Amino acid sequence: MAATKTAAPWNEVAKPTVIDEKQDSAERLDFYNSNAAVYDSDMKVYGYGGPGVVAETTHDLFKERLDSRILDVGSGTGLIAEKLLALGQYTNLEGLEPSEGMNKIAEEKKLYTNIMQRFLFLDCGLEHNTYDGVVTCGTFVAGHMKSEVLVEICNILKPGGYFIMAMRDKYLETVEEYKLHLRSTINSLVKEGKWRTVRDEVFSNWVLHENNQGVDGHLFVFQKC
Repeated sequence: MAATKTAAPWNEVAKPTVIDEKQDSAERLDFYNSNAAVYDSDMKVYGYGGPGVVAETTHDLFKERLDSRILDVGSGTGLIAEKLLALGQYTNLEGLEPSEGMNKIAEEKKLYTNIMQRFLFLDCGLEHNTYDGVVTCGTFVAGHMKSEVLVEICNILKPGGYFIMAMRDKYLETVEEYKLHLRSTINSLVKEGKWRTVRDEVFSNWVLHENNQGVDGHLFVFQKC
C-alpha cells in the first residue's frame, strides 16, 4: 500500500527518545515550530478523529456548564477547542502548549481565553484544585508526556472535575514508558482514592487514512474524588 502523503513526517516525531533526553526534547520542539503551518492540513489528510472524540466526550459532561474552566493540555493548533466550540459556546477554555509556532496558529483562531507556553510535568507549579476539566489528545506519544503527568493532572483538577484523554491504542503496549507505567499510575490514583475511572475503552478511527487503513484509539475518562 502507498504511504499516506503529508507535508511533514509526523510519525518521525513520535519515535522513542534518544540517549540525550533534553536534546531530543529540543529537537521535537523545533520540529513542531517548523511544521505548525501545515499541521491542520496534514491532520485532515490523516483523517485525525481523536480531537473530535475528546470534544464530544467533554461536551457530554459539560454541556449544562458552558462556563466551566477547562484546560487543553498539548493544545497545539486548537483542534479539540475548535470541535468543542462547534458543539457549545464554551467561554473558559485555556490552552497549554510548549510550541510557539503551534500557539501562534491557535491564537489566530481566538479559541482560548489564555494559552500557557510551557510543558506540563509533575510538580510544575500550576495551582492545584483549579480546573473543572482537563482534556488532551495525542500527547501520550513516545518521547512526549510521561505517565507521572497523570498525578499532576489529578492535582490541578477540582474535586469532581473530569480528565478526558485520548491516545493511539497500540501505544499502551508498544511504547515502553506507557507499557510499564501508564496503567500502574492510573491504578495507583484509583487505589489511593484520588480519582475514579469513568471510561476506559478502545474506539475506531483514531486516524482514518494512515497507510490506507484505520487505526484504533483509546479513550480514558477519570473523575477526581
